[in-house]
Amino acid sequence: MKSILLFFSVIASISAQSQITNFHDFTVNSISGEQINLSQYAGKKLLVVNTASYCGYTYQYANLQHLYDAYGGSGFQIIGFPCNDFGAQEPGSDSVIFEFCTGHYNVTFPMMSSIHIKTGDTADVYKWLQRGDLNGVADAAVTWNFNKFLIDEQGNWVRHFDSPVNPQDTAIVNWITRVSTPTGIKTSKPASAKVWLSQDKQLTLEFPRPIDCPGIIRLVSLTGQQLLAPFRINTGTSLSTVPLGDVSPGIYNVQVTIGNMIENHRVVILR
Repeated sequence: MKSILLFFSVIASISAQSQITNFHDFTVNSISGEQINLSQYAGKKLLVVNTASYCGYTYQYANLQHLYDAYGGSGFQIIGFPCNDFGAQEPGSDSVIFEFCTGHYNVTFPMMSSIHIKTGDTADVYKWLQRGDLNGVADAAVTWNFNKFLIDEQGNWVRHFDSPVNPQDTAIVNWITRVSTPTGIKTSKPASAKVWLSQDKQLTLEFPRPIDCPGIIRLVSLTGQQLLAPFRINTGTSLSTVPLGDVSPGIYNVQVTIGNMIENHRVVILR
């Protein structure tokens, strides 16, 4: 009887683990002790990094913050996970770590509670990040502090960068600013929202009914370059207006993301 119970226990454990196929499925603790459901970052591109206060790469805190200052917001987020597993270079408590990164580098992006990555009690989210059989894409062992992972808007694993790669590397910046319809996302018919330009260069979107979850509007060049900061659409909105500022005349794509729906509209901006 015990062996039968053990068998079902193992099966249940494997089944539960197999259900974690997406970064957004995990729950972690913030550095201040709050429980964070990573699904709150759905719709944003993410850079996930393991940090340390006394490492040769600690200066990358400054690069990360510069990256966050430039692109952080409704479309991009950085998440830091302190870890003392590599060279014992993050020995402090969560409060000490927070005081260090905010006091020395003015960090404003979210920092999580200190975790283990290479020891036997590896945090579940870092098992997923490092194992291709879990994330469905690739194996990517974290070998030192300040390894970086890119996660797309739908919580899919995209790419891994080792410690020496600067957070402001061209490959990372290009990925953040490039806009494309993610794999597996349903694209709704363009007619679901009416889009037009006013003479004073304002982009207006009218929805057939108030939207039932937050959304994002992006203006993108035909080469995939994001031209303006993402514009947030609040729940209950049926009409949104986006100032285009000094955008040059030309042909552009307007990408509207609402929940797990994405639609694209072509607009022509005249002089």
